[in-house]
Amino acid sequence: MFSSRILLGRTLIFTMLFLAGALLFTGCSLPWQHNTTAVANGTKPTAQQLLTALQKNFRGVSAFHVVMKVDNPGSVTAQQVQIRSANGDVVMPDKVKGQATVILSGQSVTVNLISVGGNQFITDPITGQWRVIKGLLDPRTLTNPDTGILSLINKAQNVSQPSDDTVNGVPCWRVTGQLNARYLAFFTGGGVPAGSMLQMSTCIGKADSLPYQLKVTGQAAAGDTAKTTRTFLLSNYNENVNIAAPKI
Repeated sequence: MFSSRILLGRTLIFTMLFLAGALLFTGCSLPWQHNTTAVANGTKPTAQQLLTALQKNFRGVSAFHVVMKVDNPGSVTAQQVQIRSANGDVVMPDKVKGQATVILSGQSVTVNLISVGGNQFITDPITGQWRVIKGLLDPRTLTNPDTGILSLINKAQNVSQPSDDTVNGVPCWRVTGQLNARYLAFFTGGGVPAGSMLQMSTCIGKADSLPYQLKVTGQAAAGDTAKTTRTFLLSNYNENVNIAAPKI
């Protein structure tokens, strides 16, 4: 049970913080020009202009809310810990508070997690009591816009030009691409055939060049199907959110 708790805590942290770095994939290896004129003027930007503006504007974000769900999840073994839904708040650079519904040992349970700096706390799936979890990843290694998980998501291939879309009433630019599933193994546990590719789609706000949705579709974990989709919705940017360690 102890090892399952550690795995559960690590998986939930990655879920809550995935977008904090995942949508910053323009800053490392892609040879794109830093030109945000089209974005600022409200005209249709190129993918290069849009993603460069995203990287710049996300650096100014102080907090946001994130909701994640899994559609067409496929099968789960007794040893797997799989998140089916989650929601929470991220306060940059090092605070997270969230709740998730997970499949643990074949059963659906709800857990809460708080991470402040290098300290993580998770509720016991059985007792509901807060527990200290040792050895989990410091959130700052993911939320840092210069390191984060840039090295993972900048592997996106065949990035499309933007198209018009709307997410929860927010006008945005839709950009799609492909990502090798092996780059998500740290998050999903892997276990898929080598060379498996995921379809990735993100929608970036027209008014603020901030991410409002990310979808990843395909076999990213053992038991997934080609239709398994993980969707992340972001909202409530820069609101005043207070996250503190729980009383143990």
